[in-house]
Amino acid sequence: MKGFVVPLLATTIVLTLTGAAAIPAHPAPAQPPPPGPDGRAGACFSYYPDTPGSPERPFLPLAVAAGSRWDRFPFDWYRLEPADGEWEPQIVADYDDLVSDLQNADMNMIGILLWTPEWAATSGQGGPPLPGFQQPGDWHAPIPQPLPPYASSAASSPPQGLYEEWDDWSTEDGDPINYWGRFVHAAVSRYSAQVQYWEVWNEPEWVFWSGTEADYARLLQVGYRAIKDACPGCSVLFAGLHYWADPTFYERVLDILNDEPDAAAHDYFFDVMSVHFYSRPSSVLDQVNAIRNGMSAHVSPHPIWLTETGVPVWDDAVVDPDPTRYDFAATQEEAAAYVLQSYAYAWAADVERYLFFRTSDADMGEYFGLLRNDLSPRPAYTAYQVAATYMVSPTLVTHWDYGGGASRVTLWGTPYGKVSVIWNRTPTTITFSYSATLPTALRIDQHHQTTTLTATAGAYSLTLPGASACITIPGGSHDYFIGGAPYLVVEADTTPPVATALPLPPSIYARNFWVAWEGSDDEAGVWGYSAQVQEERGGAWQDWIAFTAAASALFTGGRNGTQYCFRVRAWDRAGNRGDWPSDAQACTTVSLEHEVLLPIVRQQLP
Repeated sequence: MKGFVVPLLATTIVLTLTGAAAIPAHPAPAQPPPPGPDGRAGACFSYYPDTPGSPERPFLPLAVAAGSRWDRFPFDWYRLEPADGEWEPQIVADYDDLVSDLQNADMNMIGILLWTPEWAATSGQGGPPLPGFQQPGDWHAPIPQPLPPYASSAASSPPQGLYEEWDDWSTEDGDPINYWGRFVHAAVSRYSAQVQYWEVWNEPEWVFWSGTEADYARLLQVGYRAIKDACPGCSVLFAGLHYWADPTFYERVLDILNDEPDAAAHDYFFDVMSVHFYSRPSSVLDQVNAIRNGMSAHVSPHPIWLTETGVPVWDDAVVDPDPTRYDFAATQEEAAAYVLQSYAYAWAADVERYLFFRTSDADMGEYFGLLRNDLSPRPAYTAYQVAATYMVSPTLVTHWDYGGGASRVTLWGTPYGKVSVIWNRTPTTITFSYSATLPTALRIDQHHQTTTLTATAGAYSLTLPGASACITIPGGSHDYFIGGAPYLVVEADTTPPVATALPLPPSIYARNFWVAWEGSDDEAGVWGYSAQVQEERGGAWQDWIAFTAAASALFTGGRNGTQYCFRVRAWDRAGNRGDWPSDAQACTTVSLEHEVLLPIVRQQLP
């Protein structure tokens, strides 16, 4: 959420963007809906109505048609509980309707718990000033000037009673109530059957939070306890990191939490790290990996979700009749390229969820939407459909940046086969030779247009357009922050190979022995094998060989009298992976005690 207060409920939304037309009947999506999205992709704020107070949510079905299965939005404390202990009935009813509508659309929800009501605040106007903010080199757009009013308002304030016990909601002990714990527990209890993912605040190292890192650590700890008590099966997200405003903020918070005696027992008071990156697709890879490394210095491994990403467009005359280019904004075509490149990098960085910011422009001061407010799709909408259609459920993901300027992320073993996303990081068109797995492949562009490629001398030839999204940096050089229009290369082998372990003798008279296997594949060819071992039939299977191109391996450390069974599966060169056989394929028993018959020859002495 960038630079403004988002009106969140149907009764409060007003569309004010220049050039926004009255919303017509639903236009047809740019392409048919993805036939089998894997539930990874989302788009923020897809629930907006067509007019203030309307029960219609025209953006929601279009988000679903794009392949989105997640929406993320705030549960405003100051709206829900405008006075101490008094929940506003109409606002509660609006949230009830919103949650029900999203559930009926098969949309998963991330509820952001935030915004302190004035009556519970410890500071407000004239409160502690925010630290100075220096614009980083990767910043996505101009800094709002002046800072939005909530930056120093009660809404961003740490609440009263935050350092009381999380469930201290009574005044009988003479101490203040932990108002935050009480609110969180009540909100999660009400919606726990429908909302399973709760994020504790948003971008606390920027203008959304005027407390310290210690205050946020306490806010997260109390929120975690209250959420888990109200809904033990729910997941808790660390507040989405703005990151660039203070890159070490999250580490300082984790260091504080790590000092809590029961931190490890409570998974350090969060289940998922939530991050936000904009405008530069490579940040999704580089900075997510940096954050993962930073986490590992303080806490156990946690999944990372990209809960906001996107780039504003500057050249859309439909909504802005006098467009002006500005730094880290993109053309509509460049924004479509951003979708595919950031989605690919998110796979390469092992990001579990990808939420685009946002579904529409709605009440934004910039144009981030996959859709315009009149429901017409931008090119990014089609690119999002392409990503949600083909970049799904891989068995393996690899990434490579080539010296000549090409970048490639390959998703192996998808339901469509081997899918490679390839683009050019330089401003000059280049020809890229890509090794072929199959004789032919399907090339798909960001407009979902398809072309058949035929391999020559074992490779496909791709002409990759140059990058055009750039800023001029001090010294006069150019920074191309989004690559050129990418292509997907889909090699449609979806049949896994078969493999089997070769028979072993009933008994082997050694602790170490060789196990061999073989496999076959009709299209791409066998790439390698994995093997598991079982001690005694019916025992638990243990991983033995993770991956090898060899057709045999030496098993070591066998114990006398123990039976060892083996099973093998194969990978093909398109990344398809065979299933583990249900039963053992070869068994033998180590026998180190056995009779040895030595012939005795009597020789008559002379």
